[in-house]
Amino acid sequence: MTIKDIRKQEADRRRARLGELIRDHFEGSQKAFIDLTGINQGELSSLLKDKSFGSLKARAIEERAQLLKGSLEAPEGSPFYPPGYHKSAITKLPDSGQSSGIIPETLTSPSRSIKALDPREATVSAPMGLGTWREVAVVGEAQGGPDGYISINDYPPGYGHGRLKTYSEDPAAYGLKVRGDSMRPRIKSGEHIICEPSIEAQPADDVVVRFIDGKVVVKELLWIRDGEICLGSINNDVQPITRSLSTVVYIHRVVAIIPRGSGMYSPD
Repeated sequence: MTIKDIRKQEADRRRARLGELIRDHFEGSQKAFIDLTGINQGELSSLLKDKSFGSLKARAIEERAQLLKGSLEAPEGSPFYPPGYHKSAITKLPDSGQSSGIIPETLTSPSRSIKALDPREATVSAPMGLGTWREVAVVGEAQGGPDGYISINDYPPGYGHGRLKTYSEDPAAYGLKVRGDSMRPRIKSGEHIICEPSIEAQPADDVVVRFIDGKVVVKELLWIRDGEICLGSINNDVQPITRSLSTVVYIHRVVAIIPRGSGMYSPD
C-alpha cells in the first residue's frame, strides 16, 4: 500500500462518516444538513460520491456543524457531538453562511471561548524566510501512558485552552498540551506540540497517529512500505511498533515543540 492508497482510504472514511452523520442526525436529509451548515448542494453531493475529501475539508465541515474535532475521521459509530450537545444549538451566520455553535453551560470549561482558526489571521512578522506568524488553537491535552499510547482529551468545539504562535502555513494546524512524562526527554509535561494535518509526514518526523481501534500515539515515523507503518518511541523506553496501514485513521506531522513558559503560548 502506498501513501496514495492511504489518502484514498482516509477520503473514503471521511465520506462514509459524513453519510453516517446525515443519516443518523439529519434523518437522511441532505437539505437539512445544508440548511444548517450552509454547504453547497453540489459540493456535498460530490463529497459523498468521489470528490477529493482531505483533512482541511473535514475540519471545515466539523467547524460548521460544530462536531467533535476529528469525528469525520473516527471509526463508524463514534460520537459526532459532545455528550448533551444537540445540533439545535447551532445557528447559521447570516454574513458567511457558516454555523456558530453554542456550547451548553454544563459543557463549558473555565477557559474562554476561542476564535475559529483562520489562515488569514496574522500578528507580528516571523523570522526572515519563515512567512508570517499566526495563532492556532490548543484543542486538547495529550496524556501519555506507560504502554507508549496516549489519550487525547478534546475540548468541546469552539472552546480551548489558549493559543500558540506559529508560522505554519497549514490552515488546519492545531496545538495539544502534553501531560505526563512518558515522552521525556524530547517532550516534557506541560509543553505544547503543534501538529499539521495537511502536510505529508516524512521518515524521521515526529507524528501523531490515530488507529481505527481508537488508540493514539506520538511517535517517530520510521518507515512506510509494503502496506505497513513502523513507528519508533519518542523516549526509547518502548520498542518500535509496526502496524498495517489499513488500521491507520490519520498521520499528523508534529512541526514544533513549545517549551513551558514560552512567549509563543498565550492563555487566551
